[in-house]
Amino acid sequence: MPKLVVTDLDRTFWGLDCVAPAAHLEALAKLEAAGHVVLAATGRRLRNIARLFDMNGLLLPAVALDGSIGMDFATKERFHRIAFDPTALWELLATLDTHGIRPCLYIDDRGEPGGDVVLPENPTSEPTHLEFLEEDVNHALSPADVEADVLELVLTGMTSDLAHLAAKEVHSKSLGIARVDEPDPLYGGSRLTVSPPGISKVSGVEAFCRWQGHDVDFAAIGDGVNDLELLEAASISIAIANSHASQAATPHHTIPPPEQSGWATVPSLVS
Repeated sequence: MPKLVVTDLDRTFWGLDCVAPAAHLEALAKLEAAGHVVLAATGRRLRNIARLFDMNGLLLPAVALDGSIGMDFATKERFHRIAFDPTALWELLATLDTHGIRPCLYIDDRGEPGGDVVLPENPTSEPTHLEFLEEDVNHALSPADVEADVLELVLTGMTSDLAHLAAKEVHSKSLGIARVDEPDPLYGGSRLTVSPPGISKVSGVEAFCRWQGHDVDFAAIGDGVNDLELLEAASISIAIANSHASQAATPHHTIPPPEQSGWATVPSLVS
């Protein structure tokens, strides 16, 4: 029976080079030929996903920013969007600022020119991360200009103690869903992401299923802290071996990392 297959991208469908192995692309084609629908679920932004999909020759529907927004890249239709309430956003930013944390704001730019990243004055994210974001930063906008369109807050290069302290305070005040990913494979240290309350990759998958008129029944493949809810909710859960997800969750299956073409086994695990 055709199934929804939800996959993380980084360190799951592709490695740190963001190039999907040929065996993974062949497995994806095999799933689609059998009638399965493959949905990407990632922490990446829509603009960034678009570039990587183009590089890999992909046109998939995707849940982005850990569940805050969703778009079908084949049709450009957006099927989901949850932003921070502006009042809660300002309280959240003030709370983080008391710890010296001034995060990057990932926004819904509605596909308009200008960029989907807005920076506060003197952002405290790791310099290499800020360099990576530069091509998508809209320097004409300030946080006050986009208060109704903020989908996620991100900061990299933090100490573990500070990241966990901030996450605990965010949760204690019910200001959002804070996740700490460590070690950050690209920038080192700890990465703190904060999504609007109630948001996870699962909520994005549920929105996709409503949009398609399908029951919420899916297989999931992932590796990170932002994949834990996804794997727990899946009827077939598949984690990358030796990843955070393989150790913190109880997946039905584990597969090798992208460098060993582990995703190529997915068709046999979901059929």
